[in-house]
Amino acid sequence: MSNRHKPVPHAVWEAQQARIVLSAARRLDWRRWPLRQQVDYLFSLAGPLPVINAHLGENSPLTEFYRHCILEQKDPQRSQCAGLLRGLADKRTELLWRAELAPALAAVARCLPRRCRELADWQPQSRNPFRQLESLVRHLFDQYGDVPAWVISSWTAGRLQDGLDIASLTVHLGQGEALRTFAGLPVPLTRKIEHHLRLVPAGYTFLQALRYAQLASRDQLHWLGPVLDSRLGRHLGRDDEFWLRVVDFFAGAPMVDPYQLGPVCDWIHQKRAVGIGDEPAQPGFSLKGRSMASVLTQTAQWHRQLVRAPHRQPEASLTLATTWVPLPVPDFSGGGKCPVRITQLRTYGELIHEGRTLRHCVASYLDSCRRGRSAIFSLSLNGTRTVTLEVQANRTVVQARGLFNRRPNDEEGAWIQRWAADNRLLVPKHLLN
Repeated sequence: MSNRHKPVPHAVWEAQQARIVLSAARRLDWRRWPLRQQVDYLFSLAGPLPVINAHLGENSPLTEFYRHCILEQKDPQRSQCAGLLRGLADKRTELLWRAELAPALAAVARCLPRRCRELADWQPQSRNPFRQLESLVRHLFDQYGDVPAWVISSWTAGRLQDGLDIASLTVHLGQGEALRTFAGLPVPLTRKIEHHLRLVPAGYTFLQALRYAQLASRDQLHWLGPVLDSRLGRHLGRDDEFWLRVVDFFAGAPMVDPYQLGPVCDWIHQKRAVGIGDEPAQPGFSLKGRSMASVLTQTAQWHRQLVRAPHRQPEASLTLATTWVPLPVPDFSGGGKCPVRITQLRTYGELIHEGRTLRHCVASYLDSCRRGRSAIFSLSLNGTRTVTLEVQANRTVVQARGLFNRRPNDEEGAWIQRWAADNRLLVPKHLLN
């Protein structure tokens, strides 16, 4: 019997539709139209994303605006997005069409019913689209001009879901409400912590800003770099007060390298949550009654054990060839006489080899890599491995360690910055300073 009368699978139909509209799309040069007409054209589109992508052409900035302002919105929110974009078109702003700002503008539209000023009264004072976005957010939602700089800068950094809802927090603070009364906070705040949170500079994530405020309230702000370099800069849990006491333990010890805090925190976490060797986990483990010398000695012993015995298999199917879905960040090569490469490690065997070469415990990141929480990259200069990098799923470089956990030197730091800039990765200020 002939198959020509059978229904076409939906995926095949989408592909056919994409090919049909592609030729018509090539005849449209929407960039030549007035901005208001471009917005009207965007909101005249309908259909699944593959068809729209084919219609607009590969890498069209309108595709991201379609995704965030139309496809992912319900009817009332679509109308708000359309109104916002038409209003911005009338201002001849640089915000149209920056694909990376589409999620932020969709969030602005979502919050428009709670605005404190009208869009019609806003005038961009800069040609820079990121400064324009910050200006727009302050105009619409910051009634008293005192929303913290780190909150506003999160809009331009693409961190609207940063452990809490940045857009809702902006509206809450902009109406004069206390930060500690915001319903979406992951941890309770004291008045003292809130005071210091409002003083945090631009460019910090919520967790980094919280650590800044916690340390400032303890007169330990000079410990910010080591703290952000440790697991405290990556995790926030119910036992947060315990980890702050670990910082107190370090801050009260004379002549100790502050950057030993990170390895010690890793050792403590292993003892509390997993167990070391044949020992079971000790959730109640603390540093009470221990000396700094003994803690550093035990931490060093544990790290040596990890390097010597990295083959402890958590499951029978684990082999050196075990792999995972890599983070979508390209490898990097550059340099002249001294070639530079930054390569993502994609197998358990590569993690082990990296850890053995640089004498650290990167092999313990197997589970994080397999779950997609982190990716590990190796920087080599002239064929020699020099620095291991951890990049989290939110595209933030959170660790950079060389031989025996040393910090990157200036040359290595410059290459890391270039690679991160090429791939739109965030490198926190403390990491390479």
